[in-house]
Amino acid sequence: MTISISYDSEATKPAAFNFSKAHHYPLVDTKENSTTINLNFTKDYVELRDLEKDTAIHIDFLSGELAHRQQFGGGRGQAIAKAVGIKQGIPCPTIIDATAGLAKDAYILACLGCSMTLIERSPVISELINDAVNRAEQDEHFRNILKNGFKIVSQSSIDYLKQLKLSSNNLIPDVVYLDPMFPERKKSAAVKKNMQILQKLLGHDSDIQELFNIALQTAKKRVVVKRPKGAPLISEKKPDYTVDTKKMRYDIYLIKN
Repeated sequence: MTISISYDSEATKPAAFNFSKAHHYPLVDTKENSTTINLNFTKDYVELRDLEKDTAIHIDFLSGELAHRQQFGGGRGQAIAKAVGIKQGIPCPTIIDATAGLAKDAYILACLGCSMTLIERSPVISELINDAVNRAEQDEHFRNILKNGFKIVSQSSIDYLKQLKLSSNNLIPDVVYLDPMFPERKKSAAVKKNMQILQKLLGHDSDIQELFNIALQTAKKRVVVKRPKGAPLISEKKPDYTVDTKKMRYDIYLIKN
């Protein structure tokens, strides 16, 4: 799929130009764009646009859905906290989110005190995350998150985890978190616009089995796989236990040393 890069003013042109040059995407005028997917650099944020659907998304850690979830999401009592092993009286786990996407779950876990490494192989999605970080870093709460650890890596998760296994043991995470993108079993009007754009841009994770296997070999304590309620397991290997919500479940695979 051809992806174009655009900008809305002379002030945002240099950043758009540098990104298009670094990643070999065409730089176009916003009004003359003819591609389906477009990464647009505006004065307020970087947005990903689906021109067929006439929709756009961007990431914002300080307002909207993520800010609401951070404030009212239930803290350490919520399912995702239980899934990664956050418990009262012990340090929060270090986590690699190996399928970062729009960084929603990574941000929730960071707000709960986890040191996060976000891996995203799409440079387009990585740019959305980095833009959100740059806009949020003046906020005191977010500065504490950055201080605790909120690192973005634009790379294949499989390659990153393989390299990590050869490195110093203190870099090995307690948890590897996976939220793979599978083909939809049936089309649904309820699929949110951000997922529609991501599916169009990224397709599905065809190498998820390899990623799951290397995650099991890398994590110190557990691998957590997020799945829609009722979806099949990620592999023939059965989880040690599951944490359920109304729409989702977390399959937990404990590492037995």
